[in-house]
Amino acid sequence: MSVIPFKSRKELTCEQNLKAFIDRAKFELTLYEDQDGFNSINWKTAKNLGMQFTEYESSAGKGDGKPFEQPFLDFSRAYVREQQSIKEIAPSHMMRALKAIYWGLKEVHGTADILLLDEPTVTKARESVEARLAPQARYGTGGHMKKLFKWLKDNRICLRHTPWKKSPWPRQKDRAEGTSKDDRDWQEERLLESHDLAALADAFTKAKTPYEVYWSSCAVLLMFAPSRAGELYFLTTNCLFETTAIEASQNPDTGKVENKETEVLNLRWKAAKGGGTIPKPVHPKLEHTVREAVKRLTKLGASAREAAAWAIEHPNKFFRHSECITSLNHGENEPLSYSELRAAMGLTLSNRFSSDTKDVQEMALALNSPKWFLNLIKDKTQITYSDLAEYSVKKYSKRYPTWPNIEEVGVPVSKALCLLRENEFHKDFMAKEYSWVTPSVNEFNTALGSSDSRTEVKDSIFEQLNIRNEDGSSIAISTHQIRTWLSTMAERGEMDSLDLAMFAGRTRIQDNKAYDLRTPEEREATARAVLNIPKDSVLSLPKDNGLRAIEAVKVGVPITYEMLGNKSRVGAAQPSGWGVCEHDWTMAPCTKAGDCVSCKDHACIKGLPKSLERLRNLEVAQTKEFEISVDACSRGEYGAEAWLKFNGRRLAITRTLIRMYEDERIPEGTVIRIPKELDPTETQIALIENGLKVDINVQDSVSQSVIERTQSELLALFGNGA
Repeated sequence: MSVIPFKSRKELTCEQNLKAFIDRAKFELTLYEDQDGFNSINWKTAKNLGMQFTEYESSAGKGDGKPFEQPFLDFSRAYVREQQSIKEIAPSHMMRALKAIYWGLKEVHGTADILLLDEPTVTKARESVEARLAPQARYGTGGHMKKLFKWLKDNRICLRHTPWKKSPWPRQKDRAEGTSKDDRDWQEERLLESHDLAALADAFTKAKTPYEVYWSSCAVLLMFAPSRAGELYFLTTNCLFETTAIEASQNPDTGKVENKETEVLNLRWKAAKGGGTIPKPVHPKLEHTVREAVKRLTKLGASAREAAAWAIEHPNKFFRHSECITSLNHGENEPLSYSELRAAMGLTLSNRFSSDTKDVQEMALALNSPKWFLNLIKDKTQITYSDLAEYSVKKYSKRYPTWPNIEEVGVPVSKALCLLRENEFHKDFMAKEYSWVTPSVNEFNTALGSSDSRTEVKDSIFEQLNIRNEDGSSIAISTHQIRTWLSTMAERGEMDSLDLAMFAGRTRIQDNKAYDLRTPEEREATARAVLNIPKDSVLSLPKDNGLRAIEAVKVGVPITYEMLGNKSRVGAAQPSGWGVCEHDWTMAPCTKAGDCVSCKDHACIKGLPKSLERLRNLEVAQTKEFEISVDACSRGEYGAEAWLKFNGRRLAITRTLIRMYEDERIPEGTVIRIPKELDPTETQIALIENGLKVDINVQDSVSQSVIERTQSELLALFGNGA
């Protein structure tokens, strides 16, 4: 789907560049052409997410927005088509940004022409976002408005406005971190309780119908490890595999602790949002249940996988299934009668017309002229199996951008574990034997009672199995709650933050906080245990004497080693601009060549005047160097990989320091040093490269925090491909 982005020409006027852009998108790009292309004001992505080129509705959800006026309509369709052709994404923020700009143009200029975009228009667009969107939605919309304003300027389509440097709406703090009464009530309600988990287990045990079997099995695969529901659809039928691990156990005869080999069941899991492919180990107590869930899904989706495999191997031949009534030697290009068409497509037979008719117009009348059939018979006098093959492949493959493969894992769709036929669970219609579909997350939530999407079955699996709360009320669980509950339990079990992030497929350790619904009392107790602080003391990170160092700078006197916590050391530290250097200049000369921030002999002091501002400037410069390394590495330049790692480590450390400066929980005066583990010597590097162990023994909590946060930043940098 990827295309080369549009490039404007400097010698052309804004009007000419805009026309060239629209003409290119209209006549050269083909995405959504099967949805009437530029004749439509409604498109849908491969994942069935809608895009409506209409102005604001009179009220949310009413659906009465009028179509964009020209020429903005053609511009918006051209912009969306190009952006989605480069990489198809969830379109909500993009469409909100276009609606806001359309509103601004109409309010200021009375006409919807993107060439008139100026500062008053941008102001009106911003006001419309603030008036119509909740704070949580503004951040993403503002991010796309920033991108669009820059794109318009860079491509010389609009030159009268000033692009935004950043979104005017900050990212909202996650409610899991809130301490207000409303937030705490939300946290308590959000966290699943024991009877919810028992309901999921009961549903899996009692499941009988295909609907109950399918969704209860999917729930099992979410319950053994924190995962996103959408990631289930990347699983394949061979997702289970075993590895050997070493387990320490006590010998009952000798009483000694011995190491023994044990088999561990894993699932091949592809994490969305940059988390990569990871093996997810299954707890021994859940091994049988997970195996049974995979077995059930494999059996239930066999027919859909067979149809998908046929379409991949024989795209020009219709899948002859058990309901087809033609003879075995019926040719692909021989005409089909109405009854043969009905049987092949799983349609209801009408008695108003002869079942033997082969006239396509009579067939259309018998079927009440549905749009799909009218498109199918366009310019045709007869319908053949070959026509049905073309129709079915086109219909069911369009949800997979890299058909015949699953985009995220590069495996044929016919290997997908969670594949189903269309109408698989429908009460009134038969499942379409020739079809294959991947259900949506909304359908999953409907099956768990927490959503009301347009699904074939409205009842949840709990309603169908008569599983209810103790007070008789309906059970409602969302897939996100399962992920949150598992993450919270991992936090309560003191799972390592990096391990939890990788286990859940997150690229940033900090994102663990959004899924941590422990009570403030639990978090405080954990923090006290880690820092070994008595319960009646004030919780704080060790500050050494950093506040004295800050006062020393303000009055213009040197910072002594004693102020930095080195009571047995005489002398003054050297200022670096970002902090102070603790290198002993009477010994070997410095070998860092000004690379102070990532040096173990350097100390940053939170609250030191101008240090945060200088760190931010350093981050900008280091980001550019890192991006240059990424580009060089992608081109395969010799030695680029070493520079990529070096620049990545420096940038991760700088970003870590900035985040710690911005963290309100870390008090001013805290002295932050780079642990030696993040600044190894040449000897240590040589030992590591030769496979020899270099012990890590971090003593204080500040250094431990620096290491964990730096690991998170590195994980984000390299996990997201820079």
